[in-house]
Amino acid sequence: MIIYFFSVPVGILLSEISITFFGGQWFRAMLAEVGGKLHEFQRATGDDVRQELLLRTGKMTLQFSFTVLGVILVLGGIAFLPPWMLDCDEVQQMSYVVAVSVVATVWWLIRRPRSGTADLSPMPQKYDHSYGVMDKWLHWLALHPATVRHLAFDLERQFALPISGTDANLGVGKDAAAGSVYVCGLARSGTTMLLRILDEIKDFRSLTYRDMPFVLAPNIWRKVTRHTKQQALVKERAHGDGILVSVDSPEGLEEVFWRTFGTQMCNPDCFGFDEPTKDVLATFADYRAIVANPRTENTSENSVLKRYLSKNNNNLLRLRSLCADPTATVLLVYRNPFATARSLHRQHQRFCISQSSDPFTRAYMGWLSHYEFGLDHLPFCFALSEMSGKYSPTDLNYWLDYWNAVYRYVLSLGDLGYCLVSHDALRVNPSAALTKLFEVLDVSADVEVLAQQIAAPDAETRDGFSPELINQAAATYLELLESSKNIFLVN
Repeated sequence: MIIYFFSVPVGILLSEISITFFGGQWFRAMLAEVGGKLHEFQRATGDDVRQELLLRTGKMTLQFSFTVLGVILVLGGIAFLPPWMLDCDEVQQMSYVVAVSVVATVWWLIRRPRSGTADLSPMPQKYDHSYGVMDKWLHWLALHPATVRHLAFDLERQFALPISGTDANLGVGKDAAAGSVYVCGLARSGTTMLLRILDEIKDFRSLTYRDMPFVLAPNIWRKVTRHTKQQALVKERAHGDGILVSVDSPEGLEEVFWRTFGTQMCNPDCFGFDEPTKDVLATFADYRAIVANPRTENTSENSVLKRYLSKNNNNLLRLRSLCADPTATVLLVYRNPFATARSLHRQHQRFCISQSSDPFTRAYMGWLSHYEFGLDHLPFCFALSEMSGKYSPTDLNYWLDYWNAVYRYVLSLGDLGYCLVSHDALRVNPSAALTKLFEVLDVSADVEVLAQQIAAPDAETRDGFSPELINQAAATYLELLESSKNIFLVN
């Protein structure tokens, strides 16, 4: 019976969580602190002192109790999820519980002399062995089963959603979800660089690697892991492009929401989503508010609300819905087609090798709907009609053909209120470009300091591309540069 197959991983997972939490320094320290406060209360003299100690001790004890209760509920949810999903009878459930208990006990006896905690590194990389068996199972649990993702978000809404209404017609929050900024564009167009610059401005807040793997419950996850004291170690990301990341770096993790609540097109040859419904957009407004202005931060009515900042290249699939929010700004980034295509081809080769040797990297990218390149690459469905179909992803020309198809589609949506951002203009004159961008976003920041993060442009080369594709892409690129939607132009 398949239910018994789950007993081993579930038992190990329950044991690991219990060891990490109940055997950790925080749990022991809290027990000692609560006990110390109670002892102080017994020795205290004077009603005022005793009342103050009583309030502090009561609050601490209550918080500690709720945390322990939450962990117990999580353990129970994990334990009983498989039999619930498989609709097992009572005999099967009892046998499963016994099997899980035996596995958890044996694993606890093996792992009891544990040192350190799991290393939740930003992103799996080839030759990076920081992801252990339990880390991988935790990521699978948080990102793969749809039931867990829905449950995590429902709990997060109860825990952190600001008390404010939303406009179900547009999915626009009346306060805590308004003013969002969406950075999108074809992969390798400079969206990450733009995200990192904007994330340094106090007005914005975005998801970070620290929110992995429970990106639909970021505030609950941070509450649970706040005592692990995970250091923000900096290392180069898996792309090998010189961009350094840590657990506090912003990243495009939003697509987990759309994968959970959106409706994906049933076409095995491409990647696409139906336009989100009004209910989904209203749910998305809740998610933006949870990320940007969670209730757990006790935001007062007079304080300035943060603006949700997102980098999600897949938002090209839902431009109409995002642009329908009159408070939002959609920054659609584009880059020299030849540099973009060459970079995409290089990343495709790199990740095909990495995913072939490391199945977890492949699964990880699938959970985040990262199909831009690699073994599971899928072009956007809207681009297929514009592509010639005679190239494969192993061919450099495929990526130039794909670039042209994507931005022909972007230009066809000229009636929408997105803003075009030239990555090349940003690199040619960073200070001037950022000044104009910040004016559009209505934010203030130290332009000169942020401009130092932007490298000079690369030399353009068209070697290896089909002459026909070169002409098509050059024409599309010129049309983008001359579009009235440009925030700035290349000097």
